[in-house]
Formats: sequence, structure tokens, C-alpha cells
Amino acid sequence: MRMRWLWVCALTGLVPANVGAQGQTEVAFDPTPVTLPRSESGAPRLVTTKDLLALRESYGLSISPDGNWVAFVVGQADYDSNGYRSGLYVVRTSGKETPVCLGSAGMPHWTAINEWEGEKPQWSNDSRHIFYRIRMRAKDLWQVWLWDREGGTAQAVTHVPGDVVKYELDSASQKVVMKVELPTAQETEKEVLEQGILYDGKMQPWEGMPPLIKNLLQSKRNSETWVHEVARGIERRATDAEKEAFEPDIKQFQEKFDDESHVRGEKCEVQSVAVAPDRRNAAIFCRYDENDPSGIIRWKAFLVSKDGKRRVELAPESRFVADYWWSSDGRSFYFAASQGDGRPRTMKVFDVASAKIRESYRATEVLGDFSMDAAGRWIACTQETNTSPARIAVINQSDGTLRTLVDLNPEFQHIRLSPAERISGVNHYGEEWFGHVVKPNDYEPGKRYPLIVTLYRSGDYFLIGATGNEYPIQAFAAHGFVVLSFDIGRHRLRKAGNFEDYLIDWASPTASLEMAVQSLVDEGIVDATKVGLAGLSHGAEVVEYTISHSHAFRAAVESGPAARDPYFYYMAGGKWHEIFAKWGLPGWPEGDSSKSWEKLAASLHANEIESSLLINTADSEFIACLSLYTSLEQLNKPVELHIYADELHIKNQPRHRFEIYERNIDWFRFWLKVEEDSSPEKKEQYLRWEKLRDIWFDSQRSRSSFTTYRPKPF
Repeated sequence: MRMRWLWVCALTGLVPANVGAQGQTEVAFDPTPVTLPRSESGAPRLVTTKDLLALRESYGLSISPDGNWVAFVVGQADYDSNGYRSGLYVVRTSGKETPVCLGSAGMPHWTAINEWEGEKPQWSNDSRHIFYRIRMRAKDLWQVWLWDREGGTAQAVTHVPGDVVKYELDSASQKVVMKVELPTAQETEKEVLEQGILYDGKMQPWEGMPPLIKNLLQSKRNSETWVHEVARGIERRATDAEKEAFEPDIKQFQEKFDDESHVRGEKCEVQSVAVAPDRRNAAIFCRYDENDPSGIIRWKAFLVSKDGKRRVELAPESRFVADYWWSSDGRSFYFAASQGDGRPRTMKVFDVASAKIRESYRATEVLGDFSMDAAGRWIACTQETNTSPARIAVINQSDGTLRTLVDLNPEFQHIRLSPAERISGVNHYGEEWFGHVVKPNDYEPGKRYPLIVTLYRSGDYFLIGATGNEYPIQAFAAHGFVVLSFDIGRHRLRKAGNFEDYLIDWASPTASLEMAVQSLVDEGIVDATKVGLAGLSHGAEVVEYTISHSHAFRAAVESGPAARDPYFYYMAGGKWHEIFAKWGLPGWPEGDSSKSWEKLAASLHANEIESSLLINTADSEFIACLSLYTSLEQLNKPVELHIYADELHIKNQPRHRFEIYERNIDWFRFWLKVEEDSSPEKKEQYLRWEKLRDIWFDSQRSRSSFTTYRPKPF
């Protein structure tokens, strides 16, 4: 599930990330290792939100050089402690033995928006020891630790004077080379806290002071490259040669591409570089601009020789390369190419000598997090489907077979999950969309059901909670809803500064949503008067635009902020102002761009919104939600806003996540099915919602019963 969250923010560029932020406060951590239960028999039952919250997930795996073992990291949320546990496991690739836990893998690796980011363990070249970057307490520095494959107590290998943010072993496992982020000097921190802070365009003032201060302190940290010599046990700063081998200078590759692109009439931005082990070639990954003839935002991959004379595009037919790795001898480059259509990625290998590309494995399930042994016989990976959470697996390249090694969630063998059916289409803008329809567990053909549409990405992977993991798809289905896990399609290139062109980024998904809902209505599956919509991040943008420009939806939930509002412009900061200018919304919102803002901002169409709206937002983002909330509240329309403390764009506290799961289910049951949970602790919630409903109906001067109320038709 992790990969689709990163896909959201890392690739689309729609949510500027906080620089180096890892949350305002650390989420609780339990050093007790995650346990993997054995598969047991049990009576089939429906899924619950607690099942989804406690899902065990893989956060990095690596196969040993000899191909006999796979090391993998498991993470799990814990409701009782409102925190997380982790575990480092090893399992034989033979699949004949149970996995062995080597202990806790330390605290989660939180990203800038509070996703738990996976990181591969690294093996010694003799396949006896495992290295991994951890810290066990919030006050500790991130360091590289060492485990013996056979068990025993883990030991800290490095003791550098800062946080290890990246590391790798040399080919002989004699050196650990690290990027080390040094702590902020106490004098610097004191100066920031005791003096006034000069406001500049780099800040994102809408987040509030705690994140601003954290980001400001983070920006003042310096990084260095260090080396730990294993045999001698000493640590030193890296030489220039060691630095270059560890972290290639992207600027040099960018300059080469700029020279060639000028001749080719192209423009690209080098995102990352993967140098071959023999240093003779490198794989370079670029994002291409508006000149790309496909009309779709693409990330291209090239193999380039050291002398620059050879340049081969690796996946010209694909949207981006999702995963990649070199063979140990540098003669082959493996990659998994994606069309951005939610289907399993295409696994290919490029032979350096012949410059030929062939398919290395034909996947029928969604595979990810690949790791290959030194001989190139085994590829370890995760595997998942729409109804099966991620498992640890291995591909035997000799015979092309895939074998499951570890089921991380054997309890799900006895949980009734609804299968997903893919639907797709092309809207009147000529842009494609697709989605996965999940029907209620006891679906009856011919009966029309209420529908919940979740945004904004979908795929053949396990459908847990849509983008951001706040909308429990299978739990919705267990409560009698048809669910459409909806994907808005591939992001298109727009003309910089042309607002009408950029407006299609929101108008096109709205057209696709209306088309998708109508198709389910026409099939006799869905009740057109009972349709809900839910989304986070870009999904929240689409929610706001859709409910303010379409009458297809009766209830909505968003995880804010959508931040497409003139009110937000004033607090956005310089980085966002640049983005708005690119969208054709430059300068003072009350000036030349005012008419454009009127077409986009939901708050300026609040009087036209006919959907109830629930907003679940982080304390670092809620200010940007107030414009729409206040507009709806002043118009006596049903709106409710919940603010979660110490959260960023992705809410990671387990109790917050569980509460959001439950409230979202309750909201849609109340507004679409006229149902209320009988739990005593929810009584106050329903009193509020009943009052919202009554005020709304009074304002409409309608005394019709709730069950006969109908929004406008499509």
C-alpha cells in the first residue's frame, strides 16, 4: 500500500513536501517485535476497520548474495499504544522453513508527509550478516546496525555524530559509506527561537508555527559523507573519490542531457542516477516537459555509457520506470515499467552488450520491492492482489515461477473480501479513466445500492483505503455499499500560464466521475440518488471541484486541504505562488485572475453545493480548509470539520486513523442509507448530524422526509 501513497505526492508534484520534516511529534513506538502468526482455521467473517488498521506490511526486503535467504522488515500499527511495532525477519528461499525474527527493526522511517517509507536491509557479501538503519528511541541518532543471520543481539555498527540518512556497503563489505546529517548547533537553535523570524517566500505559513520552526531548523543542518571501516572499526570523513562513487553528481548528468536535448528539441530534468557496479554505464531517469508529443507527463529512463557516446531509452512505451536494479557484474539492467494504468508492471532486462531488451518475467499480480541475488537466479519481491495484502515471494528466473514465502496476514484467509471488477472509459475531454468496482458482500443482482467513490488512484494491488488510506473500501462494502475505487487517469501536460488548460485537471476528473457513476446506474447496480465521494490530497481537490460543479453526489468526505482557493493564496508562500502562476493564477486574487478563481474555488460556489461534506484534516493543514467550511456553515449547509493534532499530510497516529475510518463509514451510512450506529459513544455524533440535517432542510424550506429528498439529476 505504501507505494501508491508515494506515487501520489512524489510523482504528481501537486503537494509541495516539507523539507526534511518527520512530524511535529514522534508517534509512539513499541520495541517489542511484530509477530507473524501461523495460519489457523476459522469461520469466515466480514472485515472490520480494526483488521485494516492492524494490517502487517512489508517495509523493505533484500535477498542474500548467495540466493538462500530473504531479509525483510515488517511494520504494524497498534491501536492500544497509539503507536507502531516493527520486526526484522529472515526466511529461506526454499520456502520450506518458517521465517525467523531477529528482533525489532526500530522506529518507522517517516517521510516528509508522514508515510512510513520502506528501506531495504543490506547483506554482507558472505550472506552472513544484515545491515539496517535504525533508531530505537526518538532522542537517538539514526545509525547503521548489524544482525547475525543466525540470531543473537543486534549491535550498532556506526557511531557517527549525526543522523545516517543513507548508506551502502562496498563490494567487499569492508566499508559502510554514509550520508550523515549533522545536528543543528545549539546556538543556532537558540537564535531561531529567541529572535524574530524573517518571513520569506520559502515558508508555508498556513502550516502553523511548529512545522515552520522544525523546517527552519532542518534547513540549517549540514550534511557530510562519512566512512566506517569495518575491520578497523574507525570512522572518518569520505574522500572525494568515495563521495562520487557513493552519490553521483546529478548536475554533471544534467549538463550532458541539456547539451543533447538542445539538439533534439527536448527538455528534461534528471531526477536520479543509478551507476553500474563496473562504473561503465549508468541508468538515468528524467522527467520530460511540455514538448513531449504524448501529451502525458512521463518519466523517461535512459542507459548512458560513461563516455557519453551511447544513449538508449529503456522503456519508450511506458509512463515511468517504477523499480530498477543492476546485475552484480554490471552487464544487465533490470527494470519494472508501468503504464500508469494500475495493472501489474512489465518486468524487463536490458543486455548492455547487445543493447537488446527482453521481458524477464510476466507478472499476473502486482509485484514490487525487487531484490536479486549475485548470480541472478532469484528475485525476491512482494506480491499482492485486490483481495490479498502484500506477501513475501521469490521468482525463480531459471524456470519463471513465482513462489510465496511468507503470508504476513494469514488471518485474512478467513475474512470475507469482495472481489473487484475493473471498469474504464474516456471522457469528453478525450482523457481516460479507470476504476475497480467492489460490490457488497451479499450483493443481489437487480438490487440498486448506494455508491461510494474513492479517489484518486486505484490499481490491481490490495484495495485498503484509497489514496492516503482513510477510506476503507472493503469495510464500506461490508456495510452494504457498492464502492468504486476510482483512478482519474494519467496526468496530462498543460500549457504553463494557461488557466483554461489547467482547469481541465479538475474538470476532466469531474466529467470522468459523472461518466463512471452513470454507467453503474445504467447497469442497474447503483441508486443514482445515493452517491458519495471521498478523497485526499489531489483527491480532495477533485472532491471540492466536483461537488461544486456537479449534482451527482449527495454526500462527500475530504481529507484537506484542497487549497485551491483565493483565501489560501494569501497564506500559501512563494513556492505555491509559483505553482499558481504556472496554472494561470498569478498575482493578487482580486486582480486580473479573479474571474479564473471564480471558476475553480469551491468556496465561491458554496451556494450551489448540494452535498453534505465531512472534512478530516491535520492541524498543520486545517487553516486552508476554513474558507469552504465557513462558506457552507454560513449557508446552513451540512458540513463538519475535524482537526487532528500533531499530524501532517498523511495522518499516521493509529487512533486517529481508526477514528477516521469509523467516522467516514458512519457519515456515508447516515447520509446515504439513513442508518445510525447504535454504539452509545456515538450518540452525540448523531445528535450533531441530525441537527445539521434539520437546519439544512429548514433552510431549503422543505419539510420532506429525509428518505424522499433527492438531489438534482445528472
